[in-house]
Amino acid sequence: MKKFTKLNPEKSKTQETGGTRIKIIFIIIVLGAVLGSIAPFSHIVYPKTALEKVTLLEKFDKGEISLEYYKEQKDILWEKYQFLGFKNFRRFLFAIGLPIGLFCCSLILIYISKFISDRTAKRASVLAGISFQFTSIYFIIWTLWAYTYEEKDFSKSTYYLVIILSSVLITIAIFQFQKSLSSYNAKIRELISFIAGTRQQFFTNIERNESKKEIEIQKEKFDKEMYNTFEKVVD
Repeated sequence: MKKFTKLNPEKSKTQETGGTRIKIIFIIIVLGAVLGSIAPFSHIVYPKTALEKVTLLEKFDKGEISLEYYKEQKDILWEKYQFLGFKNFRRFLFAIGLPIGLFCCSLILIYISKFISDRTAKRASVLAGISFQFTSIYFIIWTLWAYTYEEKDFSKSTYYLVIILSSVLITIAIFQFQKSLSSYNAKIRELISFIAGTRQQFFTNIERNESKKEIEIQKEKFDKEMYNTFEKVVD
């Protein structure tokens, strides 16, 4: 008789919850990737200059309105179309688009690090992501906040601090990547040395019992499999 395994409801529910969470994370990553890709180009949806401003300038050039009236209406239109201190919403999107794209890329880079088994490479990926994230957040804050102040910018010391922190983080990340690459190269060299030694020992043993023709066949087969394995490792 067949034995039927009784399903554990709690375990089944946990697996279902885990699968749903993975799907949600995947959807968020995809949406973030799409947002990061289109954000730097979203400003093209809006015109460079509002039609009212173009019309006002044309009237002034033709002499239909006075300079005083032109300046007065220009200030009114500025207040109408400006957005967080930018000339218009198009300028705002242009300023914030690249930082948002960089921020989304940094999140994806940090997320990918979860699937890297090598600790050094994992650390490098996280540090690089944090570095890009730090820079992007800085310019997102700059876009949303700095133009509300009279100076319309952060202080030079703030810029220098960001430059130093970003440089340190990305330098450490590159160092960790290089360290991980050197470690992989050392492992590959060790593997090749082991295979070469094994090959020599293997054929030394079979030469005692096999004919020369059989030895050559075995050598050709062994070398072919070895080279195919090397190609997979290199790719």
